[in-house]
Amino acid sequence: MRLALTLSLFLAGVAALSAHHTVANVYDPTRRVTLTGTISELDWKQPHVIIHLDVKAADGHFVRWDVETQAPYIMVRQGLPRDAVRPETAISTTGCLARDGSNKVYAQTIVLPDGTSVANGGCHS
Repeated sequence: MRLALTLSLFLAGVAALSAHHTVANVYDPTRRVTLTGTISELDWKQPHVIIHLDVKAADGHFVRWDVETQAPYIMVRQGLPRDAVRPETAISTTGCLARDGSNKVYAQTIVLPDGTSVANGGCHS
């Protein structure tokens, strides 16, 4: 009985660890970009926060970028409260581009209007 309980607890732990996925399969850590734009929408939910950022292109039109971060609770712990990233807020972000060429970036840092820089972690984690 004790062995069965120990084994089931071990397997539950392994399952929890494997449930967290890497972003390296989606984002390329060798291709980095810095974007500055205005937040148009915000998906503040699990498993990752997605900031929809309108960035002015060289030709003057706006391009929508999806900026992915870590989970909401991690972003708050890193110093990014939800009310700091509302729609119409101008931010800058540096991160890794999506491998598929889409307008997606995994943020490594986010810079708020007051100059506060929030670390998000690497594209390899």
